Amino acid sequence: MSHSKVTKNGGDDAFQSDVLRSEISSKGDLGMKISVVIPAYNATPFLARCLKSVFAQTLKPEEVIVVDDKSTDNTAAMAEALGAKVVRREINGGLSAARNSGIQNASNEWIALLDADDVWLPEKLERQADCARPEVVLIYTGIKYFDDNGIRSVVPAVDPATAMKMLRYHNPIPCTYLVRREALQHDGGYREDIRACEDWEMLVRLQRHGKFVAVTDPLVDIYLHPGSLSANPGRMIKALDQIIDTTLLDGQQGFDRWAWRRRIRADQLWRAGLIARENRLKDELRYMVESLREWPSPFWEPKRFATWAVSAVNRFRRREDVE
Repeated sequence: MSHSKVTKNGGDDAFQSDVLRSEISSKGDLGMKISVVIPAYNATPFLARCLKSVFAQTLKPEEVIVVDDKSTDNTAAMAEALGAKVVRREINGGLSAARNSGIQNASNEWIALLDADDVWLPEKLERQADCARPEVVLIYTGIKYFDDNGIRSVVPAVDPATAMKMLRYHNPIPCTYLVRREALQHDGGYREDIRACEDWEMLVRLQRHGKFVAVTDPLVDIYLHPGSLSANPGRMIKALDQIIDTTLLDGQQGFDRWAWRRRIRADQLWRAGLIARENRLKDELRYMVESLREWPSPFWEPKRFATWAVSAVNRFRRREDVE
């Protein structure tokens, strides 16, 4: 759908604008202009695969921005050689700072965020654009996790109504976003003082600016490897403590604030234990025990008790192996 006939003048042009809005409302906006923002730090092992998936999109983005977060390898040179626009940061500021730099340098209304070690399916942007409506601020998709041995799991997108409820205590929406630039920048962009949970914190703020829409199918492949940020549960818990009393509990008072604080920590400590288990880290059982201490009720995430038992068995087996 072309936007070339739409102007800001009155008369017939105003009528054409009304028609265009009607078409977008019913059919999505396949003519939208998209800027892709890819933060990258020492990303040469993955960047070619990542960018290849971007340039193979059936709906071509207007620009592709790689933010070189003070890499010590040739990430910037590789990105330029592959056809991306490169924004170079003078200091390594982490994921939030790199994303903010990319968003500030973007020139289009819609931002598609992508990590340098992940991959899009060819129809990803087109499927998301087809869901765009005037009231929609963010469109996300399902995912597949993979490692060097192949696909590890497939996770369909959670429906938005359920996701909105879950955001109170957990982030069920992976960073597969196509999101309005104005909304991302409304409250100052991503918080640069945190080094994890930045997506969760941003999503809680974004839901105040419009509707979320989900494409259920897995259209993003997320690469799991030892260097990925998602493999660091300690960093996740530290970031949680930075955002829990501000963004996550904003508006809560009295007993509700106390109770939700403990529930949120219980849920996140449990998930930290699962991450530790997945990556064979020594603190697996400690995180599980701390989760039950924070909120010992079996009616809140009852799966915690089963996984705690498994963690205890794992600890016992490791001791036997040492002996």
